[in-house]
Amino acid sequence: MPPTSPEGDYAPVPRQGWWNRNWKWAVSVGCLGLLGSCFCFAAIVVGWGYASFKDMGAYTEAIAEAQEDPHVQQALGGTFKAGFPRDSQVSSINGHTHAEFVVPLDGPKADGTLHAVADKDDDTWTFRTLFVQLEDGSRIDLLETGEAPPEEEVPHELEPGVPPNGTEPSEPPAQKRPGHDHDIEL
Repeated sequence: MPPTSPEGDYAPVPRQGWWNRNWKWAVSVGCLGLLGSCFCFAAIVVGWGYASFKDMGAYTEAIAEAQEDPHVQQALGGTFKAGFPRDSQVSSINGHTHAEFVVPLDGPKADGTLHAVADKDDDTWTFRTLFVQLEDGSRIDLLETGEAPPEEEVPHELEPGVPPNGTEPSEPPAQKRPGHDHDIEL
């Protein structure tokens, strides 16, 4: 007869290590933690970018122009909230800054979209494009002053078909032949 152990045939199975017992939830929590960290980092970067964009002079000037315009106030129903800018580009080269952005506007009566293109030389922003596009497709140009720009007068020397001395040409100019640019006609 074989020797018997004090516990009999039901001896305890050796206990497994921590990893063998808990690997399923450890991997799940680790993956979720990594994903959450990436999301938080992205949110911080977007928030920092948005905050710095809102502090940019072109953005603040464009929003101020839209808020002061009576046509925009009437169309949107008074004061409005500016939303999160989209389609924005800002580039700076040798002291010249160029900005393009689109900002949704949420008014009590209607919604619209502010479109702006601006350039900055030294400390002043100059808007090349600044308008509000309404939901119905109409536009309110914020750069328009209501008066027609003066037409430029073309100097007499630059008018097409009239020679600089004011007389009609008697014969057409001689045509140059290809490859003979150095020929001089006397």
